[in-house]
Amino acid sequence: MAQTLRLMSMALLFVAVALAASAREPYKEMLAEEQVFTGTETLPLDAANTDAIVIGLFAPDGENHPVGRALTRGATLAIEEANAAEGHSDRRPIRLVRRWADDPWGAGSKEIIKLVFEDNAWALIGGPDGATTHVAQQVATKAHIPLVAPVSSDPSLTHTRVPWIFRLPPDDAVQAALLVKEGIAPLGIERVGLVSSTDHDGRTAAAEIVAALESAGLPPAFHLEIAPVTEDLESVARQVATFEVDGLVLRLAPADLRRMAPFLVAEGIEAPIFLPWIPGLDLDGFPLATTGPIRTITPIDLPRSCGPYLKFVRAFVRRYGAKPTPEAVYGYDAAGLLVAAARSGVTGRVDLRERIAALSGWVGSGGEVDWDTGGGNQAAAPVLSTP
Repeated sequence: MAQTLRLMSMALLFVAVALAASAREPYKEMLAEEQVFTGTETLPLDAANTDAIVIGLFAPDGENHPVGRALTRGATLAIEEANAAEGHSDRRPIRLVRRWADDPWGAGSKEIIKLVFEDNAWALIGGPDGATTHVAQQVATKAHIPLVAPVSSDPSLTHTRVPWIFRLPPDDAVQAALLVKEGIAPLGIERVGLVSSTDHDGRTAAAEIVAALESAGLPPAFHLEIAPVTEDLESVARQVATFEVDGLVLRLAPADLRRMAPFLVAEGIEAPIFLPWIPGLDLDGFPLATTGPIRTITPIDLPRSCGPYLKFVRAFVRRYGAKPTPEAVYGYDAAGLLVAAARSGVTGRVDLRERIAALSGWVGSGGEVDWDTGGGNQAAAPVLSTP
């Protein structure tokens, strides 16, 4: 009996060792294999007899939406330059068709469907944030149409490996790692606080920030999640002050961040403040001058793309009389990338998707594009700077 028990114990030990080894060596890793698509073609260009290359843009345009306005301006400039360019065999004009609705999950999804099936867009650009980009992603996935995400930094966009989705900016995980490694850790900060919004972009960014902090052995001293617009930000600032942290990470919508800033100043918070990239946030004259230093993520390492970037800036200033934001850079590059792929003699949306995937090494005003196997731009290199 004892011998039998010893044999059973040894067998269980061998099983445990084997399981441990298999846990260390996964059967398959995310992004390890190239993506392929063998489904149906929804826009055969020969049969459609299209007389123009149509690019759909899902974004608002107007003074009250700086991200949408920047995307529209950047994409429009790229299309204008493409139509004026010579030296290519495809003489069809390029049309940018913009649609938008303030309710992304209701009327907004209908506008995207119109871009695909009424406007016969070859590809889509959009939207101005993570939530609207996910709406566009759902339509693109079902309609088999390429979508370039110019603003959303949600890692799940490309980690789910939907063949139709391509993301230009660095994702939240890359930004969070940089924020911790080059911003927080070198200062010897031991107590870090985090305040984030409960909307889609706030949640996804906060999840990656918490993971990066914990990985560095700096779990947040607190994490306050606040609803956009409706929160009493003065009481939130008082609550932040009670923790007496050495550093503070804020990931709020631009309007809420500006509303909260004077309350942080009033509470005498002098800890360094760290900001991931928040599309639409203008830090000129930001009212935090009496608090600790601000370190913020810029999604584009502009010195690496000095030549193309400066050329774009000159054209943008001539066209609009203002310096472009990173969102305008991404709108310009998204449209330029799609034009380059569409003018390579594609036969339909499926072929266009393959041409986009093959454009690793393409250089835009924001630098080189290098797709990983999920469609994320792994060449996107954010920088940490002091405004």
